Amino acid sequence: MAISLNIKKLFNSSPKKVGKKSNISISKNPSKPKNILILFPLNEDFFRAASYAYRNLPYSKRQISFHYIVNDDFTDFFSLRRGTIHKYLLNAKNKIINKDILIKELKKYNFDIIIDLNINYEPELIDFINKESNYKIGFQHKYSDELYNVQVSISKSSIAEKGFQKILELI
Repeated sequence: MAISLNIKKLFNSSPKKVGKKSNISISKNPSKPKNILILFPLNEDFFRAASYAYRNLPYSKRQISFHYIVNDDFTDFFSLRRGTIHKYLLNAKNKIINKDILIKELKKYNFDIIIDLNINYEPELIDFINKESNYKIGFQHKYSDELYNVQVSISKSSIAEKGFQKILELI
């Protein structure tokens, strides 16, 4: 009788007592992600915003091994020092000239999550996004359905940093 009374109390409890924030695990396994690859924006302004938004990321998620792909020209503005930084070099036509070397380097790792922080579609990064991973997170654009299984939408009037923060909440 006491058990059924407790069950009734559970179902009759007011919705105010239920927390508004829910955590959704994006991992197939009950364990937390161990390796995450983050592709920082090719655009310098978006890069600076993403770097600022993620400034505390590696310190708040100590159990995760982070790998960052960053434009070599922007490393002076990059403050995240915990994790592995993989630098790409761009030629005058904005093509990554050391792509094959980076892809070979990244084959050593099994990533649970790949995060693309580029707001717009960047064809130069497809080879990195297509690397095998449980989850691929990125912003909605015309090719996002083909690239990501988790997509973040930001409105035209919204600032990029809000989108970067949305992604942080997922991991």
